[in-house]
Amino acid sequence: MKKYYNDLADVYDQLVQEDISLNRFPYAAYGDIQDTIAGYIYDNKHIKIANILDIGIGTASLYEKIIPEKFKLTGIDISERMLDISRLRVPDASLILHDILKGIPEEIVHQKFDYIIINYLFKHFDLETVKSIINQIVPHLSPFGKIFIGDIMFLNQDKKKLYLMTHTEDITTTSTFNYHVYSDIVTNSNEHLSFSFMELNGYTGILIIEKYYESTLHFEETLIKYKTNTVKWNSNQKQKNRE
Repeated sequence: MKKYYNDLADVYDQLVQEDISLNRFPYAAYGDIQDTIAGYIYDNKHIKIANILDIGIGTASLYEKIIPEKFKLTGIDISERMLDISRLRVPDASLILHDILKGIPEEIVHQKFDYIIINYLFKHFDLETVKSIINQIVPHLSPFGKIFIGDIMFLNQDKKKLYLMTHTEDITTTSTFNYHVYSDIVTNSNEHLSFSFMELNGYTGILIIEKYYESTLHFEETLIKYKTNTVKWNSNQKQKNRE
């Protein structure tokens, strides 16, 4: 994977933009993921400067959508070339060359973050690895912190099967990818966590993870906000009542 992204780094942004403009698999919803995450961070009035950890930061294009005064960024990536490009975009960020499969980097092992972001990384890992990484990063959330995971992801197995049956060409071109299912990730997960899912298109979604007793994403006003963007929220927790 390191060689793959080193080789891809110089044309990665261009390839993503082509997929977006052509509404083409796999990155058609890339911009929607970034806009949603950036919008949430920007709109959060309770955090003046968000402490962000981005795992698999890539070219750091997300941070062109957030004003620099709004965040302090730590980025991790396995690709040296990707980090070179990130360094040009976010020169004040702390960027770490690291393989997340080897655990949390020593440089941040004692740090906590308001947001942990993982976009288009879990497609490279199987379900057990995904769950293992989630369990490792949850202790690094600040109070009321949130994990945003944007990737190729289906709401349930039925939607995944339907897509695989009707889009064989897409699947063939990315045969090494893992196609995760929200309901599978939630099953047997830590009962102290709250999971929500935003379905962006037929094969892309954003998984949001919070500590259960700090969860805010399924308040009614939040749901209405995202419904106006014609996307769907699904949560594994019952809606809370405002006190």
